[in-house]
Amino acid sequence: MWINRYQKKQYFIKIINNINNQSLIVRGARQVGKTSFVLNILEDIKAPQIYIDCLRPGGFILGSSKLGSNFSVLGKKNRLGRDFLGRSPTAFINNIHLYFKSHGPIDTDTSPIIFIDEADQAPYVLEWIQTLAEYSAFKFIITGSNLENVSVKNAATGRKCFFDLYPITFYDYLHAANREDLVNYCNEQSLKKFDHSDYFHHQLTEVFQIYMRLGGMPRLIDCYLDPKKNSLPLPHIASDLVTTIEENVKAVLGEKAKLYEYHDVLRTLARLSLNTLKYKHLQVSHAGRLEAKRLVIKTIGARVAHKIRLMNAKSDLSKYILFDSGIANFLLAGSNLLMNVLSSEHMGILSETVIANEIIAQLTTRDDLFYWKSENMAEVEFLIRSPVLAGIDVKTKDGTNKSLASFALREKKATILVKIADKPPHFDKNYIAQLSTGTEQRQIPLLKVPHYLVPRLFEYLKEFKDIL
Repeated sequence: MWINRYQKKQYFIKIINNINNQSLIVRGARQVGKTSFVLNILEDIKAPQIYIDCLRPGGFILGSSKLGSNFSVLGKKNRLGRDFLGRSPTAFINNIHLYFKSHGPIDTDTSPIIFIDEADQAPYVLEWIQTLAEYSAFKFIITGSNLENVSVKNAATGRKCFFDLYPITFYDYLHAANREDLVNYCNEQSLKKFDHSDYFHHQLTEVFQIYMRLGGMPRLIDCYLDPKKNSLPLPHIASDLVTTIEENVKAVLGEKAKLYEYHDVLRTLARLSLNTLKYKHLQVSHAGRLEAKRLVIKTIGARVAHKIRLMNAKSDLSKYILFDSGIANFLLAGSNLLMNVLSSEHMGILSETVIANEIIAQLTTRDDLFYWKSENMAEVEFLIRSPVLAGIDVKTKDGTNKSLASFALREKKATILVKIADKPPHFDKNYIAQLSTGTEQRQIPLLKVPHYLVPRLFEYLKEFKDIL
C-alpha cells in the first residue's frame, strides 16, 4: 500500500519549484522510502525528467514500474544507470542534452528535472555539484543513505539545498490506517480549549502504543496494515531491515568494520540512549576511543542515529537516539515487535525514542534539539530554543515534575515547561515550580500533552508565543 506523507510532499514540491542554481540533496536512513517518495512526487510534476539509478552500471527498461509517464520514452519507462553520468560534469551535461534531443523537443517553460538516486554509489557526483548548479536550465535531485559520510574536496557552499526524510510519522500512520476520526480529534485540540474525551484519549493511547512498537519504517507499516499483500511476516521484515541498515554502515567503515559486530553496536546505542554516551562502552579489542567515536559519527552520517547535545556543555557531551522506535524495539526485545515483553527500562527507551523522532520531524534541523542536566543530576530529556525556550520531560506513565521544576528554577530564560505523559492534555498558565528541598519558587506555564499529541507540539508552542 502507498503511504502518503502529505505535509512532507507539499514542502518538497515547494522547494523543487523554487530552487535556482542549487542541487536538492535528499537525506535519510536506508529504507525510509527516499526513492519511492521522490518518484511519487515527480509523477505529479509536469516537467521532462531523467532518472539515474547509481546502484546499477547501465540503464534498462522497466515493463511494469512505479515510474510515471514523465519518464516514458516511446511509451516505455526508463531507468538509466551510472554510466550515463560520464567521467566529468561536462560529459554528464552533454549526455543530458543529447538524451532530450534524441527523444524530441522539450517544453522550454519548465526546467527538466534530473533525479540521481543512490548517489553515494557514485561519490564523484558530489564533487560536481558546484558545476551542475551553474546549469540553471536543469534541476538536480540527489539522494543517498550515506551522503554525509562521503568525503569531498569541493564543499559547493551555497549550491546545496537539503531535505531530510524521516520514517513515517504518527499522523501519517493514522492517515494510512484510515483513522481520520482520530486525526480530526487531535486537530481540534488547542491551548485555548483542550476538548477532552475519554473515549478518544483511550483510542489514541492504544494506537500510539502500537505505533511506538512498530516504528515508522514503510515496509513494517505496510505489512501491519495490509498483511495479505505481504509474503513475509512482520518479524522477518524487521530482521531484514536491521540487517540492511547494519550493512549500510559497514560499507562506510570499510576494513574497520571487522573490529566490530555492528549489530551489537546498534543495540548498545539503543540501550544507552537515555544517558550521555561514554565511548568506552563501544570500544572493542584492538580499537580505542577514537575508533569508537568514528563509528558513532559514521552512524549519524548514515542517519541511523540522532545526536542530541547537552545544553551549554563546554565539551562534546551528547546522547544518541536511534532514528526509529521500531528498529530500537527489535534491538532491545526481539523481532516480534507487537508481542515481545518490554521491561520498564525498555519502555522508557522506546518512549523517549519515538518522542524524539516526532520532535525532530518537526524541526528545521535535528541540530536544534538539546537535552539539559543540572549540577545535582536533574535531567530534562529535551530542550528546544525555538519558537520559545522550552524544557520537555518525557514520562512513560505520569511521574513527578521535579526535573522540570529544577530546569525552571535554573534556566531563567525558559518560558514554558512541557510534560509528555500518559495523561489527558492540560495547560496551566500559572504553574508554580518549586523543589521540596528548597523555598525558591517560580511561576511558569506548564503544558501537559499525551504522547499522541506530540506531532502538534510546535503548533502549541507557536500558539503560546502569540499569546505571550
